[in-house]
Amino acid sequence: MSKLTLTLKLPFYRLNACKAAEFERLTLLNTEVANTLLKVDTSVRRKYTSKDFDHIEIGSMWINQTIRNTCALTKVKKFKRLPLELTTPRTQVTEKAVSFNN
Repeated sequence: MSKLTLTLKLPFYRLNACKAAEFERLTLLNTEVANTLLKVDTSVRRKYTSKDFDHIEIGSMWINQTIRNTCALTKVKKFKRLPLELTTPRTQVTEKAVSFNN
């Protein structure tokens, strides 16, 4: 049985070269963290929290999602590219922007 997924792609607000370069840098950092997590045993990986990654400059929301992605039932041995992803109810999409509620 196939899964039906919905992907919502939102444009960056006033994207410029500096913001694009920063997003690319954080995407590479996120991919590196995810590949490091894949090398750890699954039982140990599930115990990690964002507090264990406070030395990395990615926010806790994104680190938690990366931990969820690596703990999911996947057969991936290494991620080629893992962009920053956020699937929590703390986001709110409006007509003009995406806001993150704490």
